Amino acid sequence: MPKKIFIAIVTLTVLAACTTVPTQEMSDARQSLQAAHDAGADKYASKNLMTAEDYLTKAERELELRLYSWARNDAMLAKSEALKAQDVTSAIKAALLAIESSTTDGPPLVAAKSLVQQALDASENGKEKAAIRLANEARALVQQNHLE
Repeated sequence: MPKKIFIAIVTLTVLAACTTVPTQEMSDARQSLQAAHDAGADKYASKNLMTAEDYLTKAERELELRLYSWARNDAMLAKSEALKAQDVTSAIKAALLAIESSTTDGPPLVAAKSLVQQALDASENGKEKAAIRLANEARALVQQNHLE
């Protein structure tokens, strides 16, 4: 009997959690989106930013319809996309800063600029991992060239 009571309590707790208003998740999503906007993601990671905005809009509609579980899920997806946009933006901005502050010129700098352009293209196509990798390669190339 205690096992059945325990299972019933756990089930009710899980169901209650699913039916509560996802206030924290909505707030987290909005804050992450604002931080992405503030970081300049509209310029460097617009695809992820638009996806995040779409998820948040959908979550807000679901919240109005009291579809709390769906709203929670979409709010978490909005936050995730906004964080990706921030990561891409940060990597590209760091690479651009390295290029701008480089005191040397030549093939490594040209290659770094090309890598940043590839990172921007990857970001535009929603390939955030590739964008981050390419931007980091560009920054590393400039730093290696700067140190020599």
